[in-house]
Amino acid sequence: MLCALTLAGSLPAPAAAAPAAPPGPPWAGWAVEAYPEMSAAEMEALVRRLVAHGANVVWIGHNNPGEVDPAKVEPGLSYAVYEALLDPGDPRHEGAAAMLAAQRRLLDACRAVGVKAVLPIGYQIQMGARWNEEHPGDVRRDAASEPLDIYGGGVSASFYAPRYRRDIEAYYRWLDAELVRPYAGTILMLNLSDEPLGGDYSAHAEAEFQARTGLRFSDVGDDLERLRLLGAFQSGMVAEYAAWSAALWHEIHPGLPVTMSFDGAQARRTYTLPDVEALFRDTPGNFVVTFDAYPRDGPPDVALSDADLVGLYLLARTVGLYSARYGKPAWLWAAANSWGLSQASRDPGSVSDAVTNGLALALLVRQGGGDLQGIAYWNYNVKEQGLYNDSHRTAYDVETMFGRVTTAFPNLRQAMAAPASRPRVLILAPPARAHEAIGAGRAAVLLEVHPYQRLSILAAQGVNAAVVGSMEGWPAAPGGERGGEGVRSVVVLTPSAEYLAPGDLEALHQVLAAGGRVVASASVARALGSLAPVVPQLAYGDLVERRGNLYVAVQGVAMLFEAGREAELAALWREVLGLQTARPGYRIVTGSHALVYNRGPEAVPVELALPFQGYGYRYDADGRPVERFYGTGLESTLGRREFLYLKRDPWAGVPRARVPGRPPRPS
Repeated sequence: MLCALTLAGSLPAPAAAAPAAPPGPPWAGWAVEAYPEMSAAEMEALVRRLVAHGANVVWIGHNNPGEVDPAKVEPGLSYAVYEALLDPGDPRHEGAAAMLAAQRRLLDACRAVGVKAVLPIGYQIQMGARWNEEHPGDVRRDAASEPLDIYGGGVSASFYAPRYRRDIEAYYRWLDAELVRPYAGTILMLNLSDEPLGGDYSAHAEAEFQARTGLRFSDVGDDLERLRLLGAFQSGMVAEYAAWSAALWHEIHPGLPVTMSFDGAQARRTYTLPDVEALFRDTPGNFVVTFDAYPRDGPPDVALSDADLVGLYLLARTVGLYSARYGKPAWLWAAANSWGLSQASRDPGSVSDAVTNGLALALLVRQGGGDLQGIAYWNYNVKEQGLYNDSHRTAYDVETMFGRVTTAFPNLRQAMAAPASRPRVLILAPPARAHEAIGAGRAAVLLEVHPYQRLSILAAQGVNAAVVGSMEGWPAAPGGERGGEGVRSVVVLTPSAEYLAPGDLEALHQVLAAGGRVVASASVARALGSLAPVVPQLAYGDLVERRGNLYVAVQGVAMLFEAGREAELAALWREVLGLQTARPGYRIVTGSHALVYNRGPEAVPVELALPFQGYGYRYDADGRPVERFYGTGLESTLGRREFLYLKRDPWAGVPRARVPGRPPRPS
């Protein structure tokens, strides 16, 4: 058992402040805005503070929206800034020069301190209002031919427009000479775009669609095959934009990593527009996939919900799965500000929500097998919503938040480098269903088709489960649930077999033949047929018809994995997932780490058996360690927004010399 020692009062930070930036990867740090009103001395002092508290990277803020305005909330670099810099007579020129100079000062500060920086150079696919006015035929359009402005974020160019490609290449080449090569020892990576998402129904997009399919958009009609073709084209547009842009940068500056920071709110609910797998599969080797991955990604007046976290946990494991499959590194953004922690809501988040956000992301991606190279906390100083400069009254003390998040950076880097595993449970959600919905609605953005956010048992209970679009490339585990590497269970989320990809039914047969488990709808079960004569039996509160190792959902697959159904479904979860007992809260247990987090609202008992000799703490809602543990199992109680974090003792079992006067370590 783990021995517990209650710690009275407020403890000093477990890790001492680092005198210099630790080498990476892994990287852990903050996103920082380069405001034109900040002096060089102020910027250097800011960077020195971050590094002194353990950061080894600075992620510079992007230009949102992509216009020239030095007084804006999020100023940075984009095509419009470049365009205004080229023309001294442009009324925007002075503002653009101030924005560029601020970027230089922050890069100078990072170089002086000796810390790496990620430099953003664009927002979505925005070229700015002036470019849009001069080239109205080259902007993205919705299906009604209106300029596409998703969520009020601004109008973007059509990636398929030849003029866009010429102009953005000129900007990229200017930027390479102006900033990238002069700061080559400081710039770790370029962020080409923040939150590119959605589709494109412009004339340029239609011409590309016609070249591939022989169809104009108006030819699609209501034919199902054509609707799916249109949906797949729209869902793939952003991934194509990412691949083309990364390839161009490989030509301009070989060896320089580039990324785009994709919208985690969209991804955790849809996995499409853009297609998550395509971001890993179809981009070149210099491309790194980044997602914002806050507890809640949205306006701060809406409270964090379990649906937000369920979607996030599944997305993070899936990022890990695709990172491993395609050999593509990833970065994630965590939140320590009002945007990601709902500070204007009825239930604002706490310091512990921010700390566990980063720790959970690191462990989840490694559970999926992924190469998570860095985590950047959003955002240190952005106006209106940053840790500093927040216009909201926060439920947390700002200095406590800064101290606890930065104290966790060594743990973050250790977790990102921990031994990787692979998901043994796959959630099969064929994209054809989303593609059909996109095509039928002529949608440019889509919120939800598959009910990922209902799958609490698969996300929160430590089951190593991830989302896939098809079964291709995922072999069944020999011996099924007791076998070695491979898939031991598949949850087929689609309600109809017609959405399955070619080869999916055969792969599901292989899982069943190997002794694995499949949970599916009646439609999928009919398509599968029977491997052997079995007598179907209603079970688990009559919610499932069991046919050997095939479990047929009577009322829908998603409901079988919702929280709160232990009375009827605990035995199902045990048989299909290997989950002995569902417990309140969120838990992740790997071969080297364990995290248990209680969002609340009530205190909950915790029982934990570890596969390693562990040590660590229970932390309160302010992120303070208040109870110490050591051993292989524990029983404790977690209050609202408290968490446990435990690590494998690397010296377990190794004889140690006794220090005179020091008591032996508890065991």
